[in-house]
Amino acid sequence: MKIRVYYEDTDSGGVVYHTNYIKYCERARSEMFFSKNIIFDENGYFVVSKLDANFIKPAKLGDIIEVRTEIKTIKRASIVLEQTIYKDDMKIFVANITVAFIVKDKLTKIPQEMLSIFT
Repeated sequence: MKIRVYYEDTDSGGVVYHTNYIKYCERARSEMFFSKNIIFDENGYFVVSKLDANFIKPAKLGDIIEVRTEIKTIKRASIVLEQTIYKDDMKIFVANITVAFIVKDKLTKIPQEMLSIFT
């Protein structure tokens, strides 16, 4: 997913504020579900349960960046994703993100139809 960096994304020096990298990854994960017509409701949803981020180089105002998502591990009730942000094919950010499947506030086995979007 490609994203343009806007003024609102940056600090006073025109550098992307660190939390926005995590927001960009969230957008890419959401788009992955939207593209498969999956809407989360009382039947379950994913929440981030763990995040390990590595900020390599900054993105700046006006840059076009791309978020790429790779599935690393699928477990019974969680999935580990590696989300990498690139600028001009240069890796600038990497996050390993664990998302857990929740139904009625409880960790739950991921339904097969939900798993199909990851394979």
